[in-house]
Amino acid sequence: MITVKQVGYQAGSKTILNDISFTANQGEVLAVIGANGAGKSTLLKLLCREIHPTEGRIMFNKRDLVNYMLKELAGMRSVLTQQHTVSLSFMVKELVMMGRYPHFDNQPSAHDVSIVEQAMQITGITHLMVRGYDTLSGGEQQRVQLARVLAQILDVPGAWLFLDEPTNGLDMLHQQQLLQQARQMADKGFGVICILHDINQAAAYADKILVLKNGTQLAYGTPAEVVSPELIREAFGVQVKLLQDEHYKYPVIITTGAIANTN
Repeated sequence: MITVKQVGYQAGSKTILNDISFTANQGEVLAVIGANGAGKSTLLKLLCREIHPTEGRIMFNKRDLVNYMLKELAGMRSVLTQQHTVSLSFMVKELVMMGRYPHFDNQPSAHDVSIVEQAMQITGITHLMVRGYDTLSGGEQQRVQLARVLAQILDVPGAWLFLDEPTNGLDMLHQQQLLQQARQMADKGFGVICILHDINQAAAYADKILVLKNGTQLAYGTPAEVVSPELIREAFGVQVKLLQDEHYKYPVIITTGAIANTN
């Protein structure tokens, strides 16, 4: 379990996050949504221990996150960030193997190779394994990076997967496939925290949704509890309608084309 207790973060005199509290559980997908500048990526950096909260505490499996060594965390959680800088021309299978670096010292074992193969199969990139990473399209590169972070934790029961806007650059099919893969990881007992812009995707795939606006917490709960026209208007400044269908356990959101005044 990850427990966030009244967490805040300041950069100089600017407050980025203020009084954020929630829990995230293994076996669940938590989607974090909000408009640009809401503080979503900053929150993820706090959860990954890239930065430290200026207020409050983050507990990782009942232990304060600040008490973990980064190497220790690398064996328990993996992170897919928005930016991927690869300065050398690696083959795809070499880049995915980088996800196994926390688990071996000099040479990968047969087990490491097997995990890499599983990760490539899950993400549908086996046919790209000997391609140069720099020859791939942006969407293909995103799938390779997902394979890398999956390879890091596939054999670590109850590990955590952090995804920062993972559907960026993907077409509709691969967006759905990626979110299905995140859902399947949670169903296998992993914890997944995913930053998303698409509210329908959050409602469809997440067990819980955390809504941020200007660094504050607007709502936290199940999609049925959180998703409402009033909250979406407050968070995103648009008018929407909700459609209920007996075949879906979550509401479907459609925009009306109107821009709301949230001032």
